[in-house]
Amino acid sequence: MQFSFIKLLHLKVGTIFILFIYLFFDGSYDFSNQQVSKIPHPKNPKKIDSYGRDIWFLTEENELLHWYPVLETLIFKESDVLDFSIGADGTVAMIKKDNEVYIRTIHANKWERISYGNYEHKNISVYDYYTIYTIDSRNHLIKASYDLMSSTYNWNCECNKKYYQISCPLEMGDEDNFNSIWIIDSKNYICKNSFNKYIAISESPFKQIKVLNDQYIIGIDINNNLWKYRDGDWVLVKSNVKSATLNYLGEIYFIDNDNLVFRIKK
Repeated sequence: MQFSFIKLLHLKVGTIFILFIYLFFDGSYDFSNQQVSKIPHPKNPKKIDSYGRDIWFLTEENELLHWYPVLETLIFKESDVLDFSIGADGTVAMIKKDNEVYIRTIHANKWERISYGNYEHKNISVYDYYTIYTIDSRNHLIKASYDLMSSTYNWNCECNKKYYQISCPLEMGDEDNFNSIWIIDSKNYICKNSFNKYIAISESPFKQIKVLNDQYIIGIDINNNLWKYRDGDWVLVKSNVKSATLNYLGEIYFIDNDNLVFRIKK
């Protein structure tokens, strides 16, 4: 009888241990206490991006809002915005309904138009103040490079391929990062463009990506699942995700389908 009891006890302990290992390594996360409740996010957010914990939202009504941590308040910044992006140096740029690109100036509430009708921009990713990428209505990749002599941007098109979305790495100062950009191609697969060479990363379709560096990216697939790709390993983070971003701290912010905002620490 005593032997049977000891065997049963060992069996229960082993089962609990196996269950713990499974929950720890299966890529699941507990979000019960990670909701970012202090942020009064807008009612209908469709995109989130951040510079550290300085968070910006774009709503379904195409309004751009900024959560300013110092005042702990949500500040309206602009209307009629199609897309926006925050660069590795904190530069904020946006595309408005006129399909032109605007950059935030030294005056926090003013925007400067930096494109001049050559392309119909629809998607944007900022590397820094001096380098900005967009995708136009023909799904061409457009690069804007700041010219110090004229204080204007030169716009060049890579017109031989088609793209859906683009993301620049957030970590600065590395030559490989500067020369690599990540894109979602015309078939919705994730690829890395490094020194004009294309490397396939995913074999299933995605609709959104955000890149920290060549070893760490996040993406939302066409079924609204948020994935983390790190050192070649894909981990499912959360289902039913509307938008997500990755900041330079390695933290993930995302909006779920209930319009709740969560943060996952690195």
